[in-house]
Amino acid sequence: MSAADSKRWSNFVFAGLFALAIILFSRILLPFVMPVLLGGFLVVLFLPIQDFLRRRLKGHGALCAALSTLAVFLLILLPLAGVGWLVGRELLQLATNLPSVLERVDVRQELLSNLPAGLSRYVSTETVGSELERALVSGATASATVLRHAVGVGSAFVVNLFLMTVAMYYFFLDGRRLYAEAIRLVPLDKRYIQGFSRDFVDVAYAIVYGNTVTALIQGAVGLVGLLIADVPHAGVWGAAMVIAALVPVVGTGLVWVPISILLALSGKVGEGLFLAGWGALVVGTADNFIRPRLCGSRMALHPLLVFLSMFGGVAVFGMMGMLVGPLIASLFMAMVRIYRRDFLGITQPVLVEPPVEPPAPATPSVLEVQPTLSASSAET
Repeated sequence: MSAADSKRWSNFVFAGLFALAIILFSRILLPFVMPVLLGGFLVVLFLPIQDFLRRRLKGHGALCAALSTLAVFLLILLPLAGVGWLVGRELLQLATNLPSVLERVDVRQELLSNLPAGLSRYVSTETVGSELERALVSGATASATVLRHAVGVGSAFVVNLFLMTVAMYYFFLDGRRLYAEAIRLVPLDKRYIQGFSRDFVDVAYAIVYGNTVTALIQGAVGLVGLLIADVPHAGVWGAAMVIAALVPVVGTGLVWVPISILLALSGKVGEGLFLAGWGALVVGTADNFIRPRLCGSRMALHPLLVFLSMFGGVAVFGMMGMLVGPLIASLFMAMVRIYRRDFLGITQPVLVEPPVEPPAPATPSVLEVQPTLSASSAET
């Protein structure tokens, strides 16, 4: 075997072993992709804090990374812990008082007496009683199931939070060096890598800030509905709506649906129906309109594509899909732009208004031509 053949076979074997190593390494890291990716998003957003600390504490990179990680951790954890403590206190007080309230009040009679006059004649006491009892039993069973599920989700959340914190520390410490090393190793035009990096930064800013602003707006709108319905401690439940708005699919319904049911059970049927309608029509609709516009304002994505990528990402990846879905869509559109520009030679944007055709020159009518012909004949 010649030296060239030996070199070629060596390259083939190395390529196969390298591909196998990549597959195995990906299998190891795959369960931790989401918390690491979320840590990367947060590092991109809070990188100015790290740069500020590096200028102040020169030569203490590890200390700067630790302080930056702690700052981000506290900025996220403290609001969540504060709202969680307030909501937990309200739920504990409600759970303590609910049995005595149900013993004192005949729920079926209370519901019937507070229904509008046009509806009460069509509802029988037996139907309401049986349906209400079944609903309460189903609700208790579902609550136990949700509680067991919440314990498992809470354990996974703690593990993911730990992994995200560790990833943030090392990204703060060595993120720029890792990025430079990746650029040298990836056999791709540097312009493409830089374009992907810009898209990643834009998606991070747009998604995190867009979701945060949307959650604040939904919480404020929900607070208005709670105040109108005269719900006790409306400020606490409004803050809970801000946190719940970050949960995919169900969102603020985690707050206003149970409150609406409790209002109806306590005899305030009109207030309960109003809050349910306000939550479904006003608070929920604000999410569908505001979030895609805010998230798509910085990304080079059509609002419809932002909307579909967010909900599609949630369907595929769960809660993290709100970040991953738009990121994948943004990278795909970056590939489309590169293909159009470098391979097809098209420099126009992907979505442009069709050019307006110039109006055709007007054809002279017979009435306009006739005087000219008559003048020419007269001269002749």
